[in-house]
Amino acid sequence: MGEILDEPVRKYVIRDIVKLREDASVRDAAEAMKERSVESIIIVDDEGDPVGIITERDILYRVVAEGRDPSSTRLKDVASKPLVTVKPELTVGEAIALMIRKNIRRVPVIEGGRLIGVVVMREVIGDLVKKATPLPDVEVPEGVRCPFCGSIFRTREELSKHIDRVHIGGGVLEGAAKH
Repeated sequence: MGEILDEPVRKYVIRDIVKLREDASVRDAAEAMKERSVESIIIVDDEGDPVGIITERDILYRVVAEGRDPSSTRLKDVASKPLVTVKPELTVGEAIALMIRKNIRRVPVIEGGRLIGVVVMREVIGDLVKKATPLPDVEVPEGVRCPFCGSIFRTREELSKHIDRVHIGGGVLEGAAKH
């Protein structure tokens, strides 16, 4: 799993991105998301440079939950800005750390001043999980554990006898387990 964290984000870039201008409506964004089956749209200025991002969650929280009209609300008014971006040679581990620090789930990747795609945390984490070494199922033993040595016994009486014989001696606790 550690080797994935050292890989460049370039390997995890989603290149099928949708861009809309800042003056487009939230309704335009929602329609584009539905049509293209994407969860976010990069917002660009008049020159086509990326300046923000809007996600399904942004639409839900900043438009629907606030009672705004999606047809008249402009993307520039609800998009997440300024845009946090990374370079393609940044490692997956560094990108994840950045996203956690900034409390974001996706980060656009810029190469040579040009947007080449987006890295989405869920996609990267999903790959980490797929490549992780599976752990065997651990069977939890039933019974009572000795607080001194960790041995497992079926009953409190057996544990008491064990503690008396091994850890204390003389049958001191044998009477206590019967109550």
